[in-house]
Amino acid sequence: MSHIQMLGLCRFSYPTGGDGFEGSAADLGANRARLYDPARLALRFWFFEEICLPTLAAQTDPDFTVLLIYGEGLPDPWKTRLLQAVSAVPQIRPLARPEGLPHGALCRAAMQEARDPEARAVGEFTIDDDDGLASDFIAEARAGFAPLRPLWRARKRAALDFNGGLVLDTGGATGLTLSAVQAEFWAPALVVFFGPRSSRSIQDYNHRRLWGRMPALTLPEPVMFLRGSHESNDSRLERRLPGLGRGAGGQTGPETLLAERFGLDAGQLAQSWATRALT
Repeated sequence: MSHIQMLGLCRFSYPTGGDGFEGSAADLGANRARLYDPARLALRFWFFEEICLPTLAAQTDPDFTVLLIYGEGLPDPWKTRLLQAVSAVPQIRPLARPEGLPHGALCRAAMQEARDPEARAVGEFTIDDDDGLASDFIAEARAGFAPLRPLWRARKRAALDFNGGLVLDTGGATGLTLSAVQAEFWAPALVVFFGPRSSRSIQDYNHRRLWGRMPALTLPEPVMFLRGSHESNDSRLERRLPGLGRGAGGQTGPETLLAERFGLDAGQLAQSWATRALT
């Protein structure tokens, strides 16, 4: 009963029933057309294959699971490409689901079904297909349950918020730009610990207001998330960038943090971005 299960959720362009995302329309056909647009999928795959998957594969603690939800109607060649890409990361469990299901109920059911009933607690987190996590995220999140445990006992839920990270933005005049930021209660690198039999899941809460719903511990260091910022962000990230706190990582430059914390090379990413094929 001492095991802390780490359970993640990634939704890869899943067309919901009109809820769950700012850009979702009430019409399923409109959602499918927007999400499955070839140019959009090519952009998402670049981030997924260059940022998300490598950082998951590089975790120093390999004891975790990420549920990857995608629509049964995802067309080829994208579906085949998706399944081939995730096959290299055994911790990822692809879940094809009928399109148009309510977002919250779908995610809650998937997470609850994947929980280990024998775990002491389940650390749930989300990762978008265009985001990355520092290589010690799983290890540090699991260790972070210890100081939260006395607060967690009362209601069997508590949050751990790593608020230091990097933003990789495609909107620069010369290509990619990398910035160090601090953003409290953002979705990446935010963990909510539940009891394994809880009726709630991380998708039941607005991450920006999580601090008002349960005890929470915020850790400004170390830098823990890598957020993608580009034209197809559902959350319109560019509107928030100017107001984000700067200076995560202290005196260490963002390119060095990218290498040290995420195992990624800024020059190689810039070259890949410049030569990508949007087909």
